Amino acid sequence: MSQGPQPAEPARPATAPVIVTPPAPRGSSVAALGAIVSGALILQIASTIVNTAVPLKMALAQKPPLLIGLVGSSYSVGFLIACFVIPSFIRRVGHIRAFAVFAGMQAALTLGLPLMSADLWGFARLGMGFAGAGHAICIESWISGQAKAGQRGRLFGFYQILNRLVLIGSQIAVGYVSMQADSIFLIASAAFSLALIPVAMTRAKGPESGEVVSVRLNTIWQYAPAAVIGCLYVGLMGGALTNVAPAYGILIGLDQRWAILLTAGIQIGALMLQWPLGLLADRVESRIIMLAATTSVVLCTLALGAVLWMNLPHGRFWLFGLFALIGAGSMPIYTVAVAHAYFRLGRERALGLSAQLLFLWGTGSAIGPLVSSAFMQGLGPNGLLVYLGLLSGGAAIYLGFRIRLKPPAAAPFGERTAAAPTIPEVSPAGRQGAGGK
Repeated sequence: MSQGPQPAEPARPATAPVIVTPPAPRGSSVAALGAIVSGALILQIASTIVNTAVPLKMALAQKPPLLIGLVGSSYSVGFLIACFVIPSFIRRVGHIRAFAVFAGMQAALTLGLPLMSADLWGFARLGMGFAGAGHAICIESWISGQAKAGQRGRLFGFYQILNRLVLIGSQIAVGYVSMQADSIFLIASAAFSLALIPVAMTRAKGPESGEVVSVRLNTIWQYAPAAVIGCLYVGLMGGALTNVAPAYGILIGLDQRWAILLTAGIQIGALMLQWPLGLLADRVESRIIMLAATTSVVLCTLALGAVLWMNLPHGRFWLFGLFALIGAGSMPIYTVAVAHAYFRLGRERALGLSAQLLFLWGTGSAIGPLVSSAFMQGLGPNGLLVYLGLLSGGAAIYLGFRIRLKPPAAAPFGERTAAAPTIPEVSPAGRQGAGGK
């Protein structure tokens, strides 16, 4: 555990990061993983309720699309801010205490939503994004250190499958709750509090905090640019599909249940391909997987435009199916990008990579709702489809270009002997921040 802050070391050259072997893990890793995953799944229930209810309530209240996007982006801005300060906090208090602090923040802020005007929800969502980043770094850093070489894609894929099953069930359940009632936020607040129970009751120790291992964004860009693009892409897509798509369904004339089913379809599609893509990420060139996935999203957006233009019968089912395919081609790419980055830079940097890749995802998530809602404000509700198609097309073109190039040698950053996870310090300059052992 950290005993107090110490002076920051100067940033090391991006081409020659120093590898520090952290101390051996203590306690039962199986028990610790079970506790954190159980808490994470309960958190997913609470987060899904809030993420679905907020844009739906705003759309039903006839708030402008740009305001809906701004509230959605507020969450991601809070997430980004947290990426700079949360790692040092976790090092100081430990994973379990940090998890409890963030769950308490989420519960209190959720209770505050029905007490304020919807025009001011962005402030509450900013704080929830900050706490959400803390949870994400706690959970992903805890899990990532347990993966062995050749199993990382499958482990992350299995975790994401559990997450998506809970997410889909929560979204569908929200469809049967009146959006006019504020009780939906009380349920979410209770779920945030309940997530504390399995984590607080575990007798296993969380990961030890060894010496800081800094991972700079320009290092990731130099050795794994496809991972950078992949994480940004998932954030840009996911920010729009999570925070704007529920309102899109209302704005094109769907009722509450079908609007939620449309959003659930995105997650169902992602669920169907999560495990296969995670498995392929351990065996097939990651950039080829990402290229095929982004290309499929472009084709689906074109098909959606054609369905709406021709006003085909059973249009709601076409919408559900094609949005499911969009989710299948976009959301699971994060797992592939993470596996690609770990392969290129090495497992010793798993914690540093977790924070930086989450930062990239958060950047995309902050921008996505604003830009997609601006497209909708200017072009009408179907401006969302234009945004999704242009974004996916740009990503596909870049990935196709990268495949033609020979990447730099990854020998200095390849897989090494398994080591216990550490908590990195992340700062805007890519330095190791102040924080002692």
